[in-house]
Amino acid sequence: MVPDLSVENSFELITSESKKLHQIIEVISKIPEKNIPDIINLYYQAVMVQTLAKKLKNDFGSFDKSEHKKLSDKIDKIEKYLVDNFSKSLHPEILTQLTNSIQNSTENLKLLGKNSEQKTKETIEKEALLYKELRELMSTKEFVEQYEIGLKDD
Repeated sequence: MVPDLSVENSFELITSESKKLHQIIEVISKIPEKNIPDIINLYYQAVMVQTLAKKLKNDFGSFDKSEHKKLSDKIDKIEKYLVDNFSKSLHPEILTQLTNSIQNSTENLKLLGKNSEQKTKETIEKEALLYKELRELMSTKEFVEQYEIGLKDD
């Protein structure tokens, strides 16, 4: 059980975690081909910040006091940043990249399967590696799609 956070500690925590998210978004958005560990790290951080923001809003209710107002304003700013720089731009880009990568991997496996009646050890190993990559891509895409489902539930 996590102890209740003071407004001050909550402000520091959400500031720290959103700063990490800003940095991850800045780095990943500049990379043309995102890799799976980076994608997973990004989504975990985004979900964590969203969950923390939602919890703090619930914990501090209407944010009447001036210190609560500062926290409320910070949360609003973070949520706007997430929508503008992640949910509406980077998230669809990543989903498209994963979809295209899955299509390419599937095509490569089909070609590899058609071109080899007598499979060599090398062909079998190459095929196994391609299947492994395809499974990783599909799992990551499913993970990313869960984020989108969470957006629709909000």
